[in-house]
Amino acid sequence: MKVPEESIKRFNKEGYLPVENILSISELEQIKKRLEDIAKGETDFPEKYIQIEPKLEGKNPVKNISTVRKISHLTKYDSIFTQLAKKPEILAYVKAIIGPDLKVYLDQTMCKQAYIGSAKPPHQDSAYWTDVEPRNQIICWIAVNDSTIENGCMRYIPGSHKGEIIDHKHLEDFRIEDKDINYEREIAIPLKAGSCCFHHSKVLHRTGPNLSSNGRIGVTIGYMSSKTKYTGDQPKPQYLLVSGKEYEYCV
Repeated sequence: MKVPEESIKRFNKEGYLPVENILSISELEQIKKRLEDIAKGETDFPEKYIQIEPKLEGKNPVKNISTVRKISHLTKYDSIFTQLAKKPEILAYVKAIIGPDLKVYLDQTMCKQAYIGSAKPPHQDSAYWTDVEPRNQIICWIAVNDSTIENGCMRYIPGSHKGEIIDHKHLEDFRIEDKDINYEREIAIPLKAGSCCFHHSKVLHRTGPNLSSNGRIGVTIGYMSSKTKYTGDQPKPQYLLVSGKEYEYCV
């Protein structure tokens, strides 16, 4: 698959790129079912990586995807998500941006439950991802169901990936202060189910709360060049190689 040159130019300029219908209907249904099975405990998946929506904790909620806030390490422990991370149509865009040799840095499912799904304040992913250099990872954010303005779609500040990592403060979340953000430049990116948005790990972004009756589920896969250096103070994780080759003394 050849990625249009104008798409890469747009990504380099704005720091994000929406792409429609990255998944087929059958792939989307398969992912929805597997997430439901994981949430219900009906497939072999480590329970410690499933986080219940905090507003439901202590209320003994029924275990299903409608009560989950986050599921992480999907590509490590589930073959369907391993295959998703290697999907040629996704990798084509990532390779066009950062090269042919790729590993998965992290992945997770982020859910905003109807009416109670909370906002994620403005931040840059690279402010969290401090154990690798350079910090130029590419995130593929996939809409598992329709992501709308009402249920908390992604919002970006175009071009903000070209600057430095802005100071983040521990407030209601680890975030950038409002005084450092020009909200007038912000662009909301609604997505239909099965579509995705690629973004740079330094682009400034946020999501609003879910004010609707429709839950919002997104699967994110963060990719990095396998030439990336690991700089953490813990033993280096085993990162999944999804394209190209590995390099000695790198991730």
